[in-house]
Amino acid sequence: MPKGICLIKWDEVEGGTVYMKYPEDLEIPISIVQQLQISHNFTESHIITEEREWNSVSCYNENKEMIIVLVLTEYDIGKDYLELLEEFNKELDKEVMEENLKEQLESKFHYSLNAFRTTEEVIIKLSNEVVYLKTREYDFEVKFNKITNSNQLNVKSKILFLLAINEDLSLSELKKNIHTSNKWLMSVIETLLKNKVIGYNPNKDTYYLEL
Repeated sequence: MPKGICLIKWDEVEGGTVYMKYPEDLEIPISIVQQLQISHNFTESHIITEEREWNSVSCYNENKEMIIVLVLTEYDIGKDYLELLEEFNKELDKEVMEENLKEQLESKFHYSLNAFRTTEEVIIKLSNEVVYLKTREYDFEVKFNKITNSNQLNVKSKILFLLAINEDLSLSELKKNIHTSNKWLMSVIETLLKNKVIGYNPNKDTYYLEL
């Protein structure tokens, strides 16, 4: 989650200086300020800076002659915020009164937080869906195993059932799950192959369900 946002401006005497920031207690080491100033070198550019105790994404605006810096936590990925920073950059190009610049800076920071929260919510939702699907997958495996281990299905049905829930199976795997004679099992497999209900992969020595 972004920690803050600031503008860096060039001063003929002091060099790069923090011109404006939000929130006010945002800490920006002078060494980072100078490093960003040198790295951008007064040219339109985007830079991701990852130091031991610093993480940020920044861009230089030639029209305003300022560097926009979005300060991130150590867990944030800079490239995820490049598009967002570019939107800030375009807004900065617009004619903004000096007294309204700070307000705009604050607005953009809160916008970045909202964008982060939206992304976070999507990730959480996807994670929950993955957990749900894994749980459902396990439930189906338990149910399928119960069916295949029962004596209610004939050999042909068991073969098709097993190949329906597995990408492919070797002959030894089919034998392990189907309790019948080898002769009868091979007879059923040959019939299914002949009728093109199942297929055989010679490279993997496995059988699969024809689709």
